[in-house]
Amino acid sequence: MGAMYDLTELRKMSGNDEEFVQEMLVTFLSNNQEYLVLLNDACENKDWKTLKFNAHKIKPSVLLFKIDSVKQEILDLNEFSGKEINLEKIPLLVFTLKSRLYEVFGEINLELKKIKKRHL
Repeated sequence: MGAMYDLTELRKMSGNDEEFVQEMLVTFLSNNQEYLVLLNDACENKDWKTLKFNAHKIKPSVLLFKIDSVKQEILDLNEFSGKEINLEKIPLLVFTLKSRLYEVFGEINLELKKIKKRHL
C-alpha cells in the first residue's frame, strides 16, 4: 500500500528543497495534531463555530498533502459545521478524520526519520 499522503505539490512548490519539505512536515504534525484535539473537543461540546474554525485550519494541509482518504470528510465538516446542517453526521466524520489523520501522522513521523538518516 502506498503512502496516505503525497508530497509532490510541496516538492514542486519548494523546488525540491528537502529542508523546506522537512520543516513543512514538522509544522503539519504540530499544527494539525493541535487542531484535531480542538476539533474533537468542539464536537463533543457541540460547539459548531469552533469545530468549523479548526476544520478550516486542517483543510489546506489535507489538500496540499493530497490526503484523499479524508478529503471529503474535512470538506463536509467545514460545510456542515459552518451551516449547522447534518449535525448528526459530524461525530462520525470527526472520528474518521481523527483515525485516518493519526495514521498519516505515523507515516509522516517515519518519513521524517528517513530524511534525518539521509542527512547524517
